[in-house]
Amino acid sequence: MANVNEQFGAHPDLKKLYYTYLTIATIVFLAWILPVTAAAFILLPFNSASIVVVSLLVPLFFSIVFLWYWINQYYASISYALTDHEIVVHRGVWWKKKSFVPYNRITNINIVQGPISRRFQLGTVLIQTAGFSGGTSSAGGLKPAEAIILGVKNFEEIKDKIMNSVRRARPVAVEAQAEAVATEDVNRQILAELKKISKALEKAK
Repeated sequence: MANVNEQFGAHPDLKKLYYTYLTIATIVFLAWILPVTAAAFILLPFNSASIVVVSLLVPLFFSIVFLWYWINQYYASISYALTDHEIVVHRGVWWKKKSFVPYNRITNINIVQGPISRRFQLGTVLIQTAGFSGGTSSAGGLKPAEAIILGVKNFEEIKDKIMNSVRRARPVAVEAQAEAVATEDVNRQILAELKKISKALEKAK
């Protein structure tokens, strides 16, 4: 588990998980292509059937190569840091995204594991905050998460670490209340001074 201010990344098994997803998707696609290929050679002339098969297999090949490359680049781009005051999440291949989540805004933390990720003992930590408006719901029908720590095996330890930092942090609602009280006190002081000035002016007349 990373210490405070220490940067860490996803576990290498995250790549294996994504390769597994890619393999499953390829098998499903091939299961559809093979009957089409057989029908093409039965119903069409050889040259026409060959064109049909090539038009299906070539895009599949380039898609596999592209996704294989993307998986490696995406894994390399992932980094997390638990600092004294916030969580920092960075990832992205072409569009880089860096999220900063203060502990005092965190309202809920969830852990998600899919059936295949459980085989690799990987989990995802979803971090939700007050006032965050995401576009879509996260996995499992949960509310949108402002920060996601994915591809880690010590997810329970990470959750506990974050929760401890959240308990030590001053909640944003408390800060807002303290600021409101401080503003009210200042306004009262200003009003009292104005009253004193007004009385002094009346006596001077």
